[in-house]
Amino acid sequence: MVGDGQDWPPELESLLAREGYATERRGELDLALPLVERASVWALLVLARPWGASDLLILKRVRESSPRTAIVAVTRTPTNPDLKRAFESGATAFLSWPASKEALRQAVDSGGVPADRP
Repeated sequence: MVGDGQDWPPELESLLAREGYATERRGELDLALPLVERASVWALLVLARPWGASDLLILKRVRESSPRTAIVAVTRTPTNPDLKRAFESGATAFLSWPASKEALRQAVDSGGVPADRP
């Protein structure tokens, strides 16, 4: 989960845990890249927002380094521009919160299953 902890819905992390996912938080996108490059990461959850050029380059590197890692853009107030920006930036899924556990699982699984996962 990338972004300031106070920006994330508190129930999202607990829902991920109940669904069997382990989570780690990174304050900035550039801090998530080394994790994706060295470990099998099922999904990278990012807040849907306008990203800067450096963020877009990092998302591109994530897609290149780990093409099976889902990039899920999460928002509480979805708009068409947010959705468009998310997918233009490399997101594999867009999740409007609150979401059902089925929608969450589908979003997290949108990148494919990493090679060392069941």
